[in-house]
Amino acid sequence: MRKRIAEERKKKILKEGVQANATVLAIRPTGEYLNNLPEFQVQVQVKPTAGQDFVTEMREVLPYTKYDSLRKGTQVLVKYDPGYYKRAIFLQMAETLI
Repeated sequence: MRKRIAEERKKKILKEGVQANATVLAIRPTGEYLNNLPEFQVQVQVKPTAGQDFVTEMREVLPYTKYDSLRKGTQVLVKYDPGYYKRAIFLQMAETLI
């Protein structure tokens, strides 16, 4: 059930979200796995083109190769829900849902 809700939110953000650059502040494993891939909690500082910067956290299932490239200070591209900034997704991860 949680997975289905998360997938629906990701699809909505992919369609209606605002694209922005972000900086990884922290990344840590949650201890959960999906299809033998670990889930990570990623904290980012989002820098929208309009408005103030904000910090949010995302939970993403990532292969270890992606995890290795996401270190503190890494620049990433995200999309966020303009109605609720705390909901954001990695843009490159969202493209896999199409």
